[in-house]
Amino acid sequence: MDNLKVTLKESARTSKEARKSKVLIIIPSYNEEKHIKKVIEKCLKSSKYVFAVDDGSSDNTSKEIKKTRAVYLLNKTNKGKGYSLKRGFNYAVKNNFDIVITIDADGQHNPKLIPKFVKEIEKGFDVVIGTRRKRHSSIPKIRRITNFLLSLIFSAASRTWIKDTQSGYRAFNVKVLKNLKLKTNRYETESEILMKLGRRGAKFGKVNIPVIYRDEKSSINPVKDAVRFVKVLKHRK
Repeated sequence: MDNLKVTLKESARTSKEARKSKVLIIIPSYNEEKHIKKVIEKCLKSSKYVFAVDDGSSDNTSKEIKKTRAVYLLNKTNKGKGYSLKRGFNYAVKNNFDIVITIDADGQHNPKLIPKFVKEIEKGFDVVIGTRRKRHSSIPKIRRITNFLLSLIFSAASRTWIKDTQSGYRAFNVKVLKNLKLKTNRYETESEILMKLGRRGAKFGKVNIPVIYRDEKSSINPVKDAVRFVKVLKHRK
């Protein structure tokens, strides 16, 4: 009987481990030598699988990535954040991951919250968005206005309300990334993803995240990229 109890305990432990999600963290980066190593090291505390893409940086981003245990990929020229994300998604699908986390390389996202994203996906959500409290935050006013307007536009196009469509901190059930055809390659790809998944009936959840806005100049041009985002609407099918 004692041997049976031990066997049952071991079986239960093995079953529990088998149910543990295989999580891939994707970090697209461009000229982020200052932050990328620290971001990767923090992410590795939540998952041993980190996929970091240097999107044709002109600084030492690649050297910093290579100092870590992350899977390293290089775009020889600057292809865009969306292009880098697509490389990560393809890797996740081909290598049978369960969950994908996308996080920015500039240190504005807190990797300690990754387990919360994973938990929400495991509850049954297909997509979980890191939602920022933008009012009274340090985000510049022009970006707050642009983000609000784009959230309205893409929520309508997605047929579901998404409060923060411009947040790059996200989690996905890998199943919804299979056969997802994306036609854009830059920042607007993040909106294209939400729009297409929303129209497919994906279930959206959220995790509240703090705003950590630094003094570094953003690589997003509010006007130019807003126009590009709106053009994404033609790819909604």
